[in-house]
Amino acid sequence: MKPLVLKSRILQIGKSFFQVIYRNLYIALIALNILIIIIFVVQFTSAKYPVVGGDYRLFGPRLLDSLLHYKVNGFSIEWYTPSFGGGLPAYPNPLQMQFSFQQLFTFFVNPYIAILATSAVYIIVGFWVTFLLLRDVLELKPLSAILGAGFFVANGFFIERMVVGHADKITFPLIVVPIFALFYRKIPAWLAGVLIAITGAILLNSGGVYIGFMCFFTAIVTLPIAYFLKPALVDLKKIIPVVVWGGILTLLLCGSKLYAITTYMETFPRDVHDHYFVTWYASITGAVFQLIGVMTTLPFLKLIGKSSLVLVVRLTKWTGTPYGFWEIDSSISPAMIILLLYGIWTVLFHKPNIERSNLIKKAIAGICLILSIIFVVQFSTARGFMFEAVKGWPLIKSIRTNSRFIAAFVLPLVILGVKGFDHWIMGKSGFKTISAFLFLNVLSLVALWAYYLLPFKVQGRNFDIRSVVNTYAKIQAGETFPVEKIIPAMNDYEVFEAQASNVTHHYDPLLGPTSFLPLVHEGSVFDITNGFYNMTDPTGYVFPKENNSKLFSLIPVSDNKKLIEFLSRHQPDWKLPLIQIMLDWAAGLTFILVLLAVILYSIRKRIPGLMVLRLPHRRT
Repeated sequence: MKPLVLKSRILQIGKSFFQVIYRNLYIALIALNILIIIIFVVQFTSAKYPVVGGDYRLFGPRLLDSLLHYKVNGFSIEWYTPSFGGGLPAYPNPLQMQFSFQQLFTFFVNPYIAILATSAVYIIVGFWVTFLLLRDVLELKPLSAILGAGFFVANGFFIERMVVGHADKITFPLIVVPIFALFYRKIPAWLAGVLIAITGAILLNSGGVYIGFMCFFTAIVTLPIAYFLKPALVDLKKIIPVVVWGGILTLLLCGSKLYAITTYMETFPRDVHDHYFVTWYASITGAVFQLIGVMTTLPFLKLIGKSSLVLVVRLTKWTGTPYGFWEIDSSISPAMIILLLYGIWTVLFHKPNIERSNLIKKAIAGICLILSIIFVVQFSTARGFMFEAVKGWPLIKSIRTNSRFIAAFVLPLVILGVKGFDHWIMGKSGFKTISAFLFLNVLSLVALWAYYLLPFKVQGRNFDIRSVVNTYAKIQAGETFPVEKIIPAMNDYEVFEAQASNVTHHYDPLLGPTSFLPLVHEGSVFDITNGFYNMTDPTGYVFPKENNSKLFSLIPVSDNKKLIEFLSRHQPDWKLPLIQIMLDWAAGLTFILVLLAVILYSIRKRIPGLMVLRLPHRRT
């Protein structure tokens, strides 16, 4: 073999070898980041196990109830449950999560582990999609994209939801998926619409109405930012088909649940509004420190010898919120704060390179960005002309704890922060780039453990989960716990083993003490008064016309068979309106058709960046 040919072969083999190392290195970094974040979330959430966050007492029993439904009835909709409130609608409740990953995992593990497992899935999906958004859509370098993905999923809002037990809000990492689908050009519009619709269905069926609003707020801030970073992304000819497909498929997939929820909420409308009696200055200060939060402030307070309760007290005072600290902490990484400060310094002290093309479009984008920021800030602080204009709208009027929505700024800030890092490493040597990345990446991961500096007493950990775990074990052993009596003051997590239904201690934010007034009394459900059993006819809450029932009406003696079926957790032959039946079929058929379409498309054509983690050859 000639020397030149041999040399060429050696160089080619060497190049291929380094490409393999290159690819595996980035995959290893991604996997390591995801693993560390999952370990922290699981470890910190379980730091006082079996004592966990207070809201696990809301979602644990609901998951048990739906599991019992599946055990007795097979795969079907749980329209009503005898477990709570003397008989209530189940599927129409916005917090019921029968068709969710949390519920799916209960077939294999208890509800607490099911929620932890679901959080791990959402961390993986959120990290992966954020990485693809930053690398493939915004065309940032892989190291920048890895940093940004970690910043996004490992934020205080998500961590606090896990700790306190807001199982309906742990879908937060998924809000990046519709934004990615809106901008990603390597898949057809219908498939991007499928991503949006599936995400919407997951949010809705996980009880995540709040996260749906969070997704919208994040999108309206991110859209103009994306235009400034890469104007070609905001192409209405490409965005509109995605929005149309996404809108139609979302309505088809979610119409059944939405109609049931709105029907139920006509009975219990939950008109609530937050009022934070603080000045505008205090509100803005509070909003800023909500985002700075635990990961940066608590190590600083520790360093200067101050109590971590200083942040708790000050942040509560600035925001004016009457809620627990977990409702106001939306901490971003200190590494991200460093990058944001670098970006601000670069803009202020370096002459910006402003392109004079498309000035009108840039002006429109700038106005949209400012208005979007003002709107989200006003909504988060529950004040201002924009908030006043929309606070009476359907669904919005049932939302409280507005301080949560400041987390809508997490993804936009992540994009700006890692854009700063991407700008900084331009022209830098490989050693400087890797060193800066490692410093920021390690800092962001280590900063998570700052949450251990926060006293447990302010974290809402006050529920012993063992009652839920023990009941789960008995359900898996074959117990079905048919309901036999009413015990008004019994907690949700106690009703199963007591074979009872409760009233006053039913933990449901929709059912207030002045609006929820069932006619059942303590004693056997077979007690008869004026021709009625001691059990509420739950159709009176949602579909009274179709079933000749009324609000709070009891099950008549003439419906003895239906009572027996209901108490044994079967679904009696109670009628549904035609529109609900049609929407149920539409949701089921749409899901099947969408699944088949995606499978066929995947077989015919590999989806770049989605089916495999494709890494480039020439970026650093």
